Amino acid sequence: MPSSRKRNTLFTLLTIILLAPYLSAQTDAFVQRSGTKLTLNSAPFRYSGPNIEWLGLEGYGPHDPMGPRLPSHFEIDDAFDTAAEMGAKVVRAQTMGDTVGCPLCIEPSEGSFNEAAFASSDYAIATAQKHGMKLIIPLVGDCATCAGGGIGQYLAWHRKPNPQDFFTDPALIAAYEKHIDAVLNHLNPITGLRYKDDPTIMAWENCNMCGILTMLSGGNATALGQVSTWVETIGAHIKQTDPHHLYLDTSGIYRVYPPVLDNKSTDLATFEFYPHWDILLGPNQPPTTAATFTHDAATVTSHGKVFIVNEFGWDRTDWKTSADFENVLNTLSTDPNVSGDGFWALQAHLDNFGFQPIPADSNNPVFAEHGESGQWWALYYPGVKTLVNTAEDMAARAQLLRAHAYTMSGIPAPKHAIPPRPVITSTVIVGLIAWRGSAGAVRYSVERNDAGSKEWKPICDRCATDTDDPWVDPHGALGGVHYRVIAWNADGVPSEPSDPR
Repeated sequence: MPSSRKRNTLFTLLTIILLAPYLSAQTDAFVQRSGTKLTLNSAPFRYSGPNIEWLGLEGYGPHDPMGPRLPSHFEIDDAFDTAAEMGAKVVRAQTMGDTVGCPLCIEPSEGSFNEAAFASSDYAIATAQKHGMKLIIPLVGDCATCAGGGIGQYLAWHRKPNPQDFFTDPALIAAYEKHIDAVLNHLNPITGLRYKDDPTIMAWENCNMCGILTMLSGGNATALGQVSTWVETIGAHIKQTDPHHLYLDTSGIYRVYPPVLDNKSTDLATFEFYPHWDILLGPNQPPTTAATFTHDAATVTSHGKVFIVNEFGWDRTDWKTSADFENVLNTLSTDPNVSGDGFWALQAHLDNFGFQPIPADSNNPVFAEHGESGQWWALYYPGVKTLVNTAEDMAARAQLLRAHAYTMSGIPAPKHAIPPRPVITSTVIVGLIAWRGSAGAVRYSVERNDAGSKEWKPICDRCATDTDDPWVDPHGALGGVHYRVIAWNADGVPSEPSDPR
């Protein structure tokens, strides 16, 4: 009788063989809109998944102490492996289309485009395609070093102090349209497709809540109407260049200016949902609760558009208890007017050992909990301790997100995937073992082989996590010792051992 590991391997291979035609068909078709719903291959399409902000460029939006830098292929692979383990069908990735004003950006200086800056995005698109996932790509978004965010760089280039000029000044609109054209027409050397022809991309997003300043500054109907006109101008430009993809309006003004939802080019509309930030929305906006999603979904679909939740918080600063959060997820999955949602935001393992550092990090407990910090919103699967979240609570909420993603897709949640084999990256310091983490691993075991012995001896039986990596052998060693590492998933199923080192 085959071992359990062999049975699991055979089951995985059989699953891949059976699903391969399905995944190929899913990936090779464009997501389309049918009234207020999404379809794929003429079948209803609903999804949940993560925001992975850094796939194009790390440290561009939320500050990263290691950025700005291009992510490695392993980081991208690990992120998609983790998203797949969590049941994701769609990933939203800001920096794959929005970076401006830095040497590694798509547009380092106005009108000058850096083809090398597309390398990470090219690889991410190919990786998403391999996993049968779709992508939402914003075209102007966050920028940690730009006053006023992504639109601030365009304003600075044109020496325009008023943010409203971004929506009204013909030269600024033309500059942004030139950036859009560079992204849509870029030829991906891995897939052989221009971005505008690639069905792996689900939607182009016009901006990241760019109308919020107009809203919060008490913008009158004239100012809000200018934003709405801009939304249609940009949408029409995108649709003229690229008739295949959906157009997502994330200006965010529909709450105070519903006519924006009547724009002809718009397919989808969304807001960002964080009770954490309710205080910034002002007294005229009601507090964000589970009912908020239902209300907004009804508003958007009543205008004939598709409603999705582009970003929502998952942690205890947004939803105090797991029960509160589970109620939110249940609201999203049972409301037929909600076509998809994405939590903010997923991080990955690093090449050498451990996880990526916390974005927008802070060692001030008050700021970490109440300010703009990844200490509350960065999700490390299956869960780590931060200044705001316990490892246990993050892990529990991560599993709720996983179950929710499968519910949104209409698929029963399967057993957890077997993690990839770990890779030992260093034993240079005798007795100190570092390894490259495995997507979906809950625990790690370490085995030791002493010089002259043919036996592998467990010295750490599922005692380590990614936060314990590198791990110290308490027995010590003078030399001639080899180690190997095994990853375990949440179902208690082991990976293949790493190569010894």
